[in-house]
Amino acid sequence: MSQTTIRVSSETRDSIAALAEELGGVPLDEALKIALWERAALLAVERLKADPEALAEYQAEAHEWAELDVAVID
Repeated sequence: MSQTTIRVSSETRDSIAALAEELGGVPLDEALKIALWERAALLAVERLKADPEALAEYQAEAHEWAELDVAVID
């Protein structure tokens, strides 16, 4: 993996470091990736809330998956 240096304020760096610690001491770049993923997920939920038809389709599909009965073979 190549590394790129980015410049952030010490306040921003400390915030990312605090988040990394809350996440169990993960590396700062991992904490940032998690924060960005969570933001994308929240935005996706907001888009669904704004589109009742899409929300209904999502809920119907989620219900289908929840009701799926699959045999587990050890």
